[in-house]
Amino acid sequence: MKLYYTNTSPFARIVRLAILELGIADRLEMAIADPWTEESGLYRVNPLEKVPALELDDGRVLVDSLTIAEYLDRSFGENRLLPLDPAGWVSERRLAALAHGVIEAGVARLIERLRRPEPYRWAGWDARQKAKIVRTLDLLEGEVAGFAGTEPGLGRIALAAALGYMDFRFADDAWREGRPKLAAWYAAVADRPAMQQTMPG
Repeated sequence: MKLYYTNTSPFARIVRLAILELGIADRLEMAIADPWTEESGLYRVNPLEKVPALELDDGRVLVDSLTIAEYLDRSFGENRLLPLDPAGWVSERRLAALAHGVIEAGVARLIERLRRPEPYRWAGWDARQKAKIVRTLDLLEGEVAGFAGTEPGLGRIALAAALGYMDFRFADDAWREGRPKLAAWYAAVADRPAMQQTMPG
């Protein structure tokens, strides 16, 4: 199998964290592929030209970070990241989806700021995406006791990647202010070796 990724993609970081937490790094080939340059040839692997993309041994390609992480967990992790019992699955998958949404909103903001020509930038779009992030993090501040602990699960991995992305791209937003429980949880998670090994940059 071969994983196409970039060091700065928070979506790819979810999968990279899953790989390290599952201890399966020796089972995959890793390939950096910049989705913003045709020279990378990523479009030949993933027609959506996005990372992460996981090329399976039979030639099929999986896209979407949560789908890839779940596949790896079911194939090699014996459902360690996403439990099979309905209650556990709902809790972990719901958290993963919320975290994924935070990342999507953050990436939308970044593209608006860095990729769209300045005369066409829309402040209202940035404000709308930021509001999504604020509301979601406020919600999770009230729920953090339900996923407290640093043991890896798909939702917690995705949330760690989302908060790390906020630090990396939107440090001025100061997401920790008014969210002491979420900040404390992230401080503990950020010390995990997998988090340290996948720092964006």
